[in-house]
Amino acid sequence: MRALSLEYHDVVDGSDFDSSGFAGAGPASYKLTRADFNRHLDAIAGVVTRPPSRAVDWLTETRSARPLFLTFDDGGLGASVCIAESLERRGWRGHFLVTAQRIGSPTFLSAAQIRELHAAGHVIGTHSYSHPTRMGACSAGQILDEWRRSTGILADILGAPVVVGSVPGGYYKRPVAEAAALVGLRLLFTSAPTTKCWMVDGCRVAGRYTLRRWSPASAAAALAAGHLGPRASQWLLFNSLNLARTIAGDQYTRVRERFWAARVS
Repeated sequence: MRALSLEYHDVVDGSDFDSSGFAGAGPASYKLTRADFNRHLDAIAGVVTRPPSRAVDWLTETRSARPLFLTFDDGGLGASVCIAESLERRGWRGHFLVTAQRIGSPTFLSAAQIRELHAAGHVIGTHSYSHPTRMGACSAGQILDEWRRSTGILADILGAPVVVGSVPGGYYKRPVAEAAALVGLRLLFTSAPTTKCWMVDGCRVAGRYTLRRWSPASAAAALAAGHLGPRASQWLLFNSLNLARTIAGDQYTRVRERFWAARVS
């Protein structure tokens, strides 16, 4: 079982990267301008033979080709004012993974906007309740509470169960998926750069390839086409950083934030 998933975060108009989603240099490193995002989508459209898939459809299929998923973490305003329009113009749909605690905050989606995205055919999922930086390092009780509170809030907004989620902070451990399965999630996206999917207590766990502010459209196209080179590069970098994250803990997070501040300044 394999799936090819691209991990985006946010898209903004102009150059005010704090206008949507989480503020700061670290989050800004994951945000694209609308113009760059449209170039990414054009490049992806040039290499795929069929539209990106929706996870909720894939979960019910018994046999299918490897799907391509477009995912967007955090739940910033850009999902409604930029991303959805660009996707829908191509007849595509995305996965918007929402940080439930932030719903209705000034730079995040409102409940009404979440319902509009859902009604338009986009997949709404959870990105946890409070967005812990190192979710895999949280206690079992904390992890379960993050998934339970967030899926409950989103289910009340949508009037439907929430079955898709993504891990915040990129720090995945098996207990994160075990708790996700307990609250009814059937697909959990991680940030591990792989097409392999595996099962944890009835929940499929899938990796993703990350696009950043400086990623060229050609990189998005190469990843969407499944080219081995860029996939292998992300795998090597991710595993190196994951080892550092495990050893250094919170100190790693502080160093990373300083690095992104220097990179985007």
